[in-house]
Amino acid sequence: MVHEKGSKTLQTTATSIDILNVLEETNGARVTEIADRMETSKSTVHGHLATLASKHFVIQRGDFYYLGPELLRLGNQVRTRKEGFVLAREFTERLYDEVGLRSIFAVEMGGKAVFIHTASGKKTGWTHERLGNRLHLHNTAVGKAILSEMPKSRVEQVLDEWGMPAETENTITDREALFDELSEIRERGYAVNGAENFRELHAIGVAATQQSGNVIGGFSVTGSEHSLTGSGRPERLADKVTKIVNEYELELALA
Repeated sequence: MVHEKGSKTLQTTATSIDILNVLEETNGARVTEIADRMETSKSTVHGHLATLASKHFVIQRGDFYYLGPELLRLGNQVRTRKEGFVLAREFTERLYDEVGLRSIFAVEMGGKAVFIHTASGKKTGWTHERLGNRLHLHNTAVGKAILSEMPKSRVEQVLDEWGMPAETENTITDREALFDELSEIRERGYAVNGAENFRELHAIGVAATQQSGNVIGGFSVTGSEHSLTGSGRPERLADKVTKIVNEYELELALA
């Protein structure tokens, strides 16, 4: 098969990746369940699992298969490959300590927001905010903050590749409306997600940039509508997130 950009892809590799995604979603599954979810044969699934297990990408416990330790090693490499990513962990935790809301550091990779660090203390986090998750940029606070710091041509590329799917009734699906909002974000310094990718979730995000002016990622705080809205509350939270981002950028510049 041929990818839209012209590069050749292998179906066998895609199948293995799909199996890993199923194991992530189910937190472990039998061959039959994986085959049913993927609508493929058990023999095909078993063959891929045997290969993945031989390379430690999955492990087997009885009849169940789980994600393996090799993925942890590779994931950690992504989180630490840039000095700014390592430094962001400390500031993500400081942001949570400051506001008491689930805090996130995410970066743009391949046109989506990838969660690199999260902090929520003992609070239960949102399922979609697990480390390594990839979300659209146009309907998340941290994603819109990142987009606002990108050249328009790059934003256009992202939208051309991933579109602007409506995940709730509040999602912006018009390109011109999104560019208007990105302009407002640049002016006020922070982005807001008003239940645009999940009905229960509200968020405030601020982009972080390097000395060169290039955006490295963004920090955000998320919570219920009650915890992030109300008279003056968004502005107060945005000030706290911005303060953390400014301190992060300063330390990054001195590193």
